[in-house]
Amino acid sequence: MEACRCPLSYLISFLLFLFHSETACHPLRKRPCRMQVFRIWDINQKTFYLRNNQLVAGYLQGSNTKLEEKLDVVPIEPHAVFLGIHGGKLCLSCVKSGDETRLQLEAVNITDLSRNKDQDKRFTFILSDSGPTTRFESAACPGWFLCTALEADRPVSLTNTPEEDRMVTKFYFQKD
Repeated sequence: MEACRCPLSYLISFLLFLFHSETACHPLRKRPCRMQVFRIWDINQKTFYLRNNQLVAGYLQGSNTKLEEKLDVVPIEPHAVFLGIHGGKLCLSCVKSGDETRLQLEAVNITDLSRNKDQDKRFTFILSDSGPTTRFESAACPGWFLCTALEADRPVSLTNTPEEDRMVTKFYFQKD
């Protein structure tokens, strides 16, 4: 008995071939970025907000909850992302100057960044999940992690001692 393939199965096979061929032929071509919005708060329940153009983590209550900054995220690899705020117009970056490594906000459109450009590596963060929490490690400065202080209303920063008790490097990260 001979199996018969219906015309629909040929169409599906052809479309899959075309899709695969397109991505295989142009793997590095810039594709439209899909920005997603996420809520982020540390394991001590501090959320991010902007104070004097600096990203800060604190306890927002009542009418202050509207100050919460949500993260704009553009995935660039399975566990690597660009992070921004204000509709992706301000991006988090890891900058090394001499012996100092610091987190800063840069006025860059998140969708203009490219994973293939060395100058954009400072905007890349590697996500590592551990149960319900996530850590964000800088791709430009390996071993440096996004962190908050134990005290409220302190700047969000970077640490290279993620296991130290005085800094929080574990975050809840939830699609909004």
